[in-house]
Amino acid sequence: MKKITDFIVRRRNIIMVVFIFFAIVSVFLSQQVKINYEMTEYLPSDSETKIGMDIMEKEFDEEKESYLNIMFKNLTEDEKDNMYKKILEIDGVSSVDYEKESEEYNSNEYTLYVINVDDTDDSETAATVYDTVNNEFKDYEFYTSGSIKDRNMTILPTWILVLAVAIVAIILIIMCESYIEPFLFLVCIGIAVLLNNGTNIIFGTVSNITSSISAILQLALSMDYSIMLINRYRQEKEKNNNNVEAMKEALYKSFSSIFSSLTTIVGLITLVFMSFTIGKDLGLVLAKGVLLSLLVIFTCLPALILIFDKLITKTKKKAPKITLNHLGNFIYKFRSIGFIL
Repeated sequence: MKKITDFIVRRRNIIMVVFIFFAIVSVFLSQQVKINYEMTEYLPSDSETKIGMDIMEKEFDEEKESYLNIMFKNLTEDEKDNMYKKILEIDGVSSVDYEKESEEYNSNEYTLYVINVDDTDDSETAATVYDTVNNEFKDYEFYTSGSIKDRNMTILPTWILVLAVAIVAIILIIMCESYIEPFLFLVCIGIAVLLNNGTNIIFGTVSNITSSISAILQLALSMDYSIMLINRYRQEKEKNNNNVEAMKEALYKSFSSIFSSLTTIVGLITLVFMSFTIGKDLGLVLAKGVLLSLLVIFTCLPALILIFDKLITKTKKKAPKITLNHLGNFIYKFRSIGFIL
């Protein structure tokens, strides 16, 4: 193992460039991964719901129509007519329900249009209409509802992902001993997330739920390995003035701790045994994500730390020292009561 860790540190820059290249390729590959919005496909074949739906599909023809309500706020009279024409021109829209003089479609400052699509709500046509509406009218204040939105909406909105990453960054900035360290951690996890999204192409299809939440869960499950490595590097620097040699030792001595993540990977893989097969979908993607995070942290983070070592030193700061001795003593003292509770 010492030879492997020494090789990683010695060839760190080449390895990092390779990972960045594959991360860029993964951005394009991720666009080819089909997102499955049909949750009923993950139901076990012997469930009453699945059996009932199979009978219904066999006995009745599926209605090839769907709809999307879009309500605008504060449109002028001229804009109302123009908006109707714009919506009608969208590819995939078969008709638009709207009457300018009707209170059913006009209420105070709100204007409602009902978009009809001659295809199912899980079709590519419906998805195209939904995406076009959100892109075309992003400068307006509007709200959507209906079967097409229910099927195509993102489980976890982008703003929640941004907020989560921001919270993680703030906590890391407070707790780390340098202002630079948190950004190095996030860069590594970002590369791993891109690789995970791109390599989902091996599955062909992933569920909407998995696609929406896998990135933030991968971040949560993987961040501590970065902290382990840089803490070990800091300890080794105190013994060795040569940064490269210190990193070799840090990487070697962190190996067992970091690879304890294999328990996390195995735990995620056990989700494949769920009868509701969304567990298999989510478990495999997240297990692969944690493994890729581990590889990136073990190969790219050493290069980033050594590249920015001087900057890390210059931006060094005091980090809060939180001790849990009192909590540990309390838990130990009342351990019997705690066990019973």
